[in-house]
Amino acid sequence: MRISVKELVLAVSISLIRIFSESAIVSGQSPEKLKIKFLDWYFENGSPLCWNLQGDTILKISLLPDYERESLNRQTTHWHFRIDADSGTHIRISIAKIVNEVYNGTPATEWWDKKHPISCYISYDRKNWIPVMTRFSGERELLVDFTMAKKNVWVARLPVYTLSNLEDLKKKYQGNKLFKVINIGTTIEKRPLEIIQLGNPTAKYSVIIRARAHPWEPGGNWVVEGLINKFIGENSKKWNETFCVYIMPMANKDGVVRGMTRFNAAGMDMNRKWDKMSDPALCPEKYALEKFIEDLIKKGIRPSLGIDIHNDDAGGINLATHRKDDSIFVKRMQLFELLMRENTTFSENVQYSWETPGQQESFVLFENGLYRRYGIEAIVYELNANWISSLGRMPTQYDWMDIGSNLNDVFYKFLSSAEK
Repeated sequence: MRISVKELVLAVSISLIRIFSESAIVSGQSPEKLKIKFLDWYFENGSPLCWNLQGDTILKISLLPDYERESLNRQTTHWHFRIDADSGTHIRISIAKIVNEVYNGTPATEWWDKKHPISCYISYDRKNWIPVMTRFSGERELLVDFTMAKKNVWVARLPVYTLSNLEDLKKKYQGNKLFKVINIGTTIEKRPLEIIQLGNPTAKYSVIIRARAHPWEPGGNWVVEGLINKFIGENSKKWNETFCVYIMPMANKDGVVRGMTRFNAAGMDMNRKWDKMSDPALCPEKYALEKFIEDLIKKGIRPSLGIDIHNDDAGGINLATHRKDDSIFVKRMQLFELLMRENTTFSENVQYSWETPGQQESFVLFENGLYRRYGIEAIVYELNANWISSLGRMPTQYDWMDIGSNLNDVFYKFLSSAEK
């Protein structure tokens, strides 16, 4: 094969660029002298990324998005990786997105939400997660820095809760009369889907909860674990008589294991298209929950409340759309808000949505889907990923577990009030 002079010059130029780039990255040091030895994300919930070194202690991380099926939407919010380095090394991390996000068909105007400081977490044992606040560098980069206390540290967007954590929880309470696992289907990648029945199914009222529809949002899992621990540990007669909780503890298992941000393994958003039944081939996770709700109702059990637990940068509770003159609904939701503020660290806003004649919805979320299709009053509870105002600090997994623990009292008081 003959190569032209132009092709040869081009090839040499590219090689030189690579050589100089790599030299700049390591600042002339040989690999064995680098303080940072390796960055690993090849484990459960590790996030797909590109990385390189600038100097010997600066890590530049480039995050990959995941994409929605038949849509322009994409999101890049999750990071989770491990750093191997000398103990005592001052680590400086720059985190950037390779491409900006597209949300509901509209490109984001900013690379990061600059209205809210963004938290990051580190752990030396993958159990206890220490919050570290990031800071902005220009438009595209988040900066994080800390000193390595040991030779290995895990870095994540939020306190990590994996499928393995869920399996540990199930084993912990296996055989307990207040805890029953009901298999309802499988994910795209054939991981089993379950409902955890917490309490007595013959109780007067019931609540249905979904957690982890979006993989980057582990707060719901910590809330659910706190709820279960307290309910079983307390074994309260009044709780058992008043309510039973049906929990889908990890809706998007494939996404959690893969380290994705938002969509399932087929590119479907589980908090969209709640106006109709899901395609079981493309979104079996949502389909399985819908079928379970329908089967409950056929048995004469219609949950009094549905809660979809998420994380976002601001926090808050979003209510289903109602008529503005629905005074009973307003009174009930005002009571629920009061109980949340009195019994938990909830300190954000409650968002009402009023019916507007002729207004078209571009998408239907969990709360409106449950209310319109099944007559279940429902909310989307967004846990603030960055700050708990009532505590004046970044959240920990223990704060979210405390919220779950205290939800038992909220449910009891809220549901009992319906009889008065």
